[in-house]
Amino acid sequence: MNEIFTIGYGGRETDEFIALLNDHKIDTLVDVRSQPYSRFAPDFSRERLAIILKRRGIEYRFMGNSLGGRPADERCYTYSPQRKRRLLDAKKCETRDFYQKGISQLKRGMATGRRIAIMCSELEPHECHRGYVLGKTLDDDDTTVVHIGRSGEILSQSEIREPNYQEALL
Repeated sequence: MNEIFTIGYGGRETDEFIALLNDHKIDTLVDVRSQPYSRFAPDFSRERLAIILKRRGIEYRFMGNSLGGRPADERCYTYSPQRKRRLLDAKKCETRDFYQKGISQLKRGMATGRRIAIMCSELEPHECHRGYVLGKTLDDDDTTVVHIGRSGEILSQSEIREPNYQEALL
């Protein structure tokens, strides 16, 4: 089965975050932040997080350069008049070579039997590119996307798209 998890660290303590990874038997964490550093949560900065995870038997991989939420390629964005800003567009990202290579790397990792979680900073998957871009791409390509929500609950890709889920968070 092609299955991949996603998780956000925002507002979580390091031990809680690690416990969630362990609960789901994650052995590889893929960091998809374009800028993998945090002033507010220094344990989640790239180098420090890699050390913490290694001590817990979890491999750390950085892929923010190919799968990050702020690609330098302006062709990955669409302007939203409602929000008065540009938004990352899954369909446009899917046409870019760097993005396709990143998705291929994830799939190769899954094919080896690794239990992979994609990580970003936003706690809620529907507010993060790991849900509305990466999750969409993977889900459309017959990969089961499992989002670990705010309280550790499991959400499918279709659930985070449902208006009722998003309204319940307001």
